Amino acid sequence: MPVSFGSWGFKSPLAHAVAFSYSQPRRRRRGVWLLALLSVVVVVVVLVTSFRSDRRVLANYLDAAHQAASSASSTAVDLEALLARLSTVDRQEFITTLAGLRTTMSDVNAIIEAAEVPAQGSDAQARLRLAGQSWLRGLDLIEGGLLDAADRPDDEPPAVVIERGVIQLAVGDFSYEEAVRELTALQTGSDVEFAAYPEAAFAPTGGVVALIDEARSASGLPLRRDAAITSVGFEPRPLGSTELGEAILPLTNQLVLTVTVINQGNERLTDVMVEVQLTGDRAGTGGRETRSLEALVPGESSTFDVTFDVLPVVQYDLRVSLPIATGEVETENNIITERFIVNEES
Repeated sequence: MPVSFGSWGFKSPLAHAVAFSYSQPRRRRRGVWLLALLSVVVVVVVLVTSFRSDRRVLANYLDAAHQAASSASSTAVDLEALLARLSTVDRQEFITTLAGLRTTMSDVNAIIEAAEVPAQGSDAQARLRLAGQSWLRGLDLIEGGLLDAADRPDDEPPAVVIERGVIQLAVGDFSYEEAVRELTALQTGSDVEFAAYPEAAFAPTGGVVALIDEARSASGLPLRRDAAITSVGFEPRPLGSTELGEAILPLTNQLVLTVTVINQGNERLTDVMVEVQLTGDRAGTGGRETRSLEALVPGESSTFDVTFDVLPVVQYDLRVSLPIATGEVETENNIITERFIVNEES
């Protein structure tokens, strides 16, 4: 006769055991599926994150390359404009302009070096680095060679330096062209878009010989040193002059001299020593003062005061002088002399 589970008066252990043996495999299969799904999610997240990171690195690198290229392009244009008027440009302007161009190129090289390079951008980076370094070396050689050619037009070594400089600029131009090809390929193969790269041509189009000839015949480029004393003022001011041309100062026991010195040349002058000497025809009168001017750039002037004790009815000779610099041609303006007397008390 069939017996139900309930006829025993308690739950059958056998029924409990059968129920347990069917639930465990389902739980295991559910756990395996969850683990697999989690693995897929992790892989997808890693891939997406990696893609976004690679895209960011590429976008940042291309942006840095565009910044460097734009600065290099404008520098090349400025160099071309400077060389086009080489025959008439002033030496100081030439030096100042080239110093600015070299500073810009140093900044360009800093941008290139600081950029985070994607794996596929190593070739472009190498060519960009070579271009920037070659341009900077070329600018250094061009400046020194052109100045030497202007100062020593009959010497051959400056021409050799200029030729080396032009070669370095040409190497930079070629390396940049190759870098642009690599960078354009990087952009084309990605979803990162930028404008076209500008042209950057530093090598002079007229050739080396024409550049050397212009430097040798340039009017404003050769070195010209000329420090000059432009004026000496008296306080109190002279009342007039004697028949012999001596200035007559009103009665005073102190004389203030105001001296102005200017750099009329085209080279920066340093440690300019100015001597002011006052000599009287009576013993114990007069004196001597010196002033050192740390630096004078072309066109810059400096004014200073010197005070001397003076006596009436003494004939004084004033001499203000500058040392003659090496290579200075115009020397007449390095000395100013003046004879004067102080009026006696009426």
